[in-house]
Amino acid sequence: MPNLRPKRTPATTTSPRPCPLRWIVILGMLIAALGAAGCGGSAKTKSTATTAISKADYVTKANAICGAADPALSAAGATLASHPTSAAIAAVVKDTFVPSVEAQISGIKALGTPSGDQATTTRMLQLVQADLIKIKTNPRLITTDVFGDFAKVAHRYGLTACAPIS
Repeated sequence: MPNLRPKRTPATTTSPRPCPLRWIVILGMLIAALGAAGCGGSAKTKSTATTAISKADYVTKANAICGAADPALSAAGATLASHPTSAAIAAVVKDTFVPSVEAQISGIKALGTPSGDQATTTRMLQLVQADLIKIKTNPRLITTDVFGDFAKVAHRYGLTACAPIS
């Protein structure tokens, strides 16, 4: 497989590279936001009533979900710090980042949505899902601030453990 990395020139060797751990954290936040935005009714019961969650509980539980994913994502980020090949980056994204973010999204979705916050949680979900699609399509983006847009919304909402470095 050809090496897709650009040839290093004096201009590219002096510019700082984004920290891979930063993207891992961002990915975690993305997962959290995705879960929050996808919350809705469940087909498991015939009742039309939904369990409400307070914003404080939602933020605490979503941050715990993201925080639980941090060790695996940090380890994967450390692998990326050694400037691996394109194939190695793709493997780390496919085998670690994507499943972790998807699991975080599912966990956060299961929390429900705080009353009155549907628009914000939906926006977070849309952002993280779009960013997840980006890294699935182009795994090298994991070494950039691919989850930065998600992090801005999620951090303002209180999900600071999700994509904490963005």
